[in-house]
Amino acid sequence: MATKHIPIDQLILGMYLVGMDIPWYRTPFLSHKFTVMDLDTIQLMKRHGIQVVTIDTSKGLDVPSSPSPAGPESLEHDAQPEPSRLKSPSLANTTASGGIATPDASQPPSVIYAQAQEAMERIFTDLERGIPPSPGATKAIVSTILEHVLSDHAAMATQLAVQKIKQFDRSLTTHALDTCILSLIVALESGLDQPTQELVGMGALLHDTGYVRLPRNLVRKRDECTGQDKTLLEQHCKLGVTVLTEQPGMPEDVLRIVKEHHERSNGSGFPSALHHDQTSQLAQIVGIVDFYDSMVSRRGTRPSMLPHDAVRQLFLAGERGHFEKALVELMIRSIGVYPVGSLVRLNTGEQAVVVGVNPHQRLKPLVKITTDPQGGSYPTPIEVDLAVPSADHTVRSVLRVLDPTRERVNIGIHLDNSDLRAA
Repeated sequence: MATKHIPIDQLILGMYLVGMDIPWYRTPFLSHKFTVMDLDTIQLMKRHGIQVVTIDTSKGLDVPSSPSPAGPESLEHDAQPEPSRLKSPSLANTTASGGIATPDASQPPSVIYAQAQEAMERIFTDLERGIPPSPGATKAIVSTILEHVLSDHAAMATQLAVQKIKQFDRSLTTHALDTCILSLIVALESGLDQPTQELVGMGALLHDTGYVRLPRNLVRKRDECTGQDKTLLEQHCKLGVTVLTEQPGMPEDVLRIVKEHHERSNGSGFPSALHHDQTSQLAQIVGIVDFYDSMVSRRGTRPSMLPHDAVRQLFLAGERGHFEKALVELMIRSIGVYPVGSLVRLNTGEQAVVVGVNPHQRLKPLVKITTDPQGGSYPTPIEVDLAVPSADHTVRSVLRVLDPTRERVNIGIHLDNSDLRAA
């Protein structure tokens, strides 16, 4: 990397930024690593007090050798930036930590997930220090994720399944990120416009913000709490709104999601026992996703539920009136009866891993067949769309769901992007 510290007045279009002289959360840019593409970006940086930036001349333009259009006085000033600014800890820390990258369609979902997770960890770290996230920083994360959901939501769903397998205990940050990704998938399926999808994503990212104001040991065992401890935990919805309103400009729709995501259609939820017609539609989407993700995530001593079993619990929750049946239907259409990552036995006796969902034929997912009817492993797994007749006219269907732990199957190794041979 060929880095160079330059004054903001020397910044021109085509330069590649890798750092700024103030912390990321004080700027409207979640990433401090991007190519400068327009003059508005430079003006925005100046308005936020950025005086010195770091550029990478191996990825973008260098400072021109010819005199700048601003005149010799400006050039003389630019050529000798204030040393104290260049050596500031803020610049060093920002450059080292970087941020979530500018959306790039060539980046795999694993990279996007890792970058978003890093950004979320910084947000929650700042929350614990009393610094609420800016609307701009939150929206930047959501916009990056949304672009990839729009591009290939199946790939993002697969990445969620992989992460759940890799990480033994899901933290608040990973739960927030997973809820955001899945909420965006459901919002897309529901036909909401893009600005509204972004509001859903922002609310999902921040829905558990209030937990930072509660004792950590209580939050860790929240699924086992009863009595007064449970009552205290239920205040996290209102606490979240209190925290987020300390930062001006947070959209009202986002605040309603944070406050209402535990409300239930029949009035059995908290903190205000609201009914369906009293709660935000966006909060209902995040609420049902939060409910599902909590079931399929490991927390402390509580094991995760098989995705198919969690779908069954979703259906039952709809029957009990906790969620509107139309929303349950929408959720199941989004994730499938057999969600990505499910291990299944086919009617042929073959064993397969679900790697994709057919929204209009939920009982016929896209699968990767890993073993033959006798239990022997296929040298190369076979990818089959159960909704499409196979070349050899074999009619395959899901017979039952299997428990990967009992079958001693590592689902993760079958959810990569390796080449498959067609059935």
